[in-house]
Amino acid sequence: METNTFVVSLYTYPWDLTHEGLEVSLDRIANLAACDEVLLTPCYHRSEYFLPHNPRHPIYFGENGAVYFAPDLSRFGKTRIRPRVSREVTDDGYFDRIVEAIDRSGLQFAAWMVYTYQNYLSEQYPEFAKHDAFGTPYVGQLSTAPQDVREYFLALTAQVVERYRPSAVWVESLMRRGFPMPGKRRAEIPLRCRFLLSLCFNPASMACADAEGLEAMPFRSNVADWMRPRLAKGADPVFDEPVTDAWIADAFEGRLERYLAISRKQTTDLWLEVAEVIRGGGAKLQTDLADSERALSNDLDPLINTRIDRLSYSPRPGEEATLRVAELRQQIAAGGTVFFRCGGDLSTVTAAREKLDAARRAGAEGVTFANYGLLTEDQLGNIGQAVRSL
Repeated sequence: METNTFVVSLYTYPWDLTHEGLEVSLDRIANLAACDEVLLTPCYHRSEYFLPHNPRHPIYFGENGAVYFAPDLSRFGKTRIRPRVSREVTDDGYFDRIVEAIDRSGLQFAAWMVYTYQNYLSEQYPEFAKHDAFGTPYVGQLSTAPQDVREYFLALTAQVVERYRPSAVWVESLMRRGFPMPGKRRAEIPLRCRFLLSLCFNPASMACADAEGLEAMPFRSNVADWMRPRLAKGADPVFDEPVTDAWIADAFEGRLERYLAISRKQTTDLWLEVAEVIRGGGAKLQTDLADSERALSNDLDPLINTRIDRLSYSPRPGEEATLRVAELRQQIAAGGTVFFRCGGDLSTVTAAREKLDAARRAGAEGVTFANYGLLTEDQLGNIGQAVRSL
């Protein structure tokens, strides 16, 4: 385990801290909210927020994907992808000053890194986006297969870990993302079509399948042909067939199951490479548990769990959390810790205290709250009073 100390961590965006002034914002985090750690993002996907105590922009429209530090572009020599630097980065020392201020305040700095969920990059480089069976590149979803994407993620991770020395890195969306249901529709999409629409047919993904002896182009064509008449009719709520293991095993003469296995291997390999950079740089890796069921939709093999140093966990209703925490700790890295993800009501000290008590009773080593800028001062104060009452 990390220490015998129960850690209270707070997700934060750079603009949350700088718009208020670093002394003001970090004092609120350390003293009003009584937190131990700032989980700060150096790269994010999109942001449209109500920020109740932001003195400059209580209604905030951020970029649709950017980095919040001045990158060393020489580190990206193996990829055609170039990071988009946020307009918030006013000079080369912008993010450095934030991290230095966090350190001076006595708080721990942890990095919150977002990977394949990338609106800007997927639009700027559609050749590296996830493509569906019809050849449509998906906005907000990078494919994990192209070598340029892999090199970009490795370079980005290495630069953050080496330059800013976070104590931990929260890895978000380093996977194949699911099918993004269109907001405007007058018919529903059948369940099995939704699943097939989530597959990645980026040319690099197809090349991986070809290399394993599965001819990807005929398979893609068969998938598209199978979906067309079903999409045209829309889903029948009575007869809509679910996605099952048996269907996956039989579909397209077994090729669907094989394609998923090939995709899972290449995505998992990338995840492990990034994990090696993080852990090799002295940071602990934090993320969610991988399991066999989710592997069908995100391409992450459960074998990655042994590289997780800090596991984020949200108890399910009625779940015996103490037993579950003990089980989870056996699946992650030796000495690994479990952090409860604390969402929901923070309107009273009692509500905040209940979340902390539940985590401590279950044997967790910490909690994460979201998000500094989104919470009111009263909510931050409720967290702080609850922490001090432990």
